[in-house]
Amino acid sequence: MSDTRFVAVGDVMIDVTASGMGHAARISLAAGGSAINAAIWAAVAGADATAVGRVGDDLGGNALRTALQERGVRSDFSVDLEAGTGTFLVVDGEIRADRGANAGFSPDDLPDPLAADVVLVSGYLPRPTVAKALERAEGAWLALAPAFLDPLPPGANAILVDDVEARRLTGSAPEEAARLLGENFRLACVTCGADGAVAVLDGRLETSRPEPVDNASPVGAGDAFAAGLLVALVRGAGLRDALDAGCSLGATVAAGGPS
Repeated sequence: MSDTRFVAVGDVMIDVTASGMGHAARISLAAGGSAINAAIWAAVAGADATAVGRVGDDLGGNALRTALQERGVRSDFSVDLEAGTGTFLVVDGEIRADRGANAGFSPDDLPDPLAADVVLVSGYLPRPTVAKALERAEGAWLALAPAFLDPLPPGANAILVDDVEARRLTGSAPEEAARLLGENFRLACVTCGADGAVAVLDGRLETSRPEPVDNASPVGAGDAFAAGLLVALVRGAGLRDALDAGCSLGATVAAGGPS
């Protein structure tokens, strides 16, 4: 068992991908959602990982537990007896999402204590749940991936955003956004897709860029990046090496690598 503990709190989903028409269509199912993606890739990076979320009392919820167990990841799921497990559907490149039980994830559903070396909280959850998770969290790195949250709840010492979120929060391009966010967070990281990432840690800025990926798919790549970055940092890596580790995992996902 690893001595690095990683907990991801966020959406848990069944990912469905469909392409083609009629009986020639191709359809695949996978475990997904921010918490599951991050926890799986934290385990790949060598951490003892747990995904915290909410599922329905249904086949989907059972399938997610099994998928995580097969990957050596713990599941800490509350159960919604009315709503089904969330589903993320991509049909010929078009996204449709049914948040299902995720929308009902309340602060009372959070585990107590919520402690690990890294606690990563997704802003896709209801705002009161995000705020309570950060309030309750204990660890070296308490990271927020805020998504659409604004203003940001207190409690995190790290913030992870993509370039679109960074511009919304700061009005600035990635490097300047990282510097501005770094005034309020020990670690501020902005991801830029194929262009890699820029981050500020304790006032020092570093960048990293992954190897090019053909026909890249961004779904889940940011979660894998976050896992690789935070696991490397808590193990003592410098910022540049941690960014490289995050970019490597993100690129693996974007290239359709194993999950």
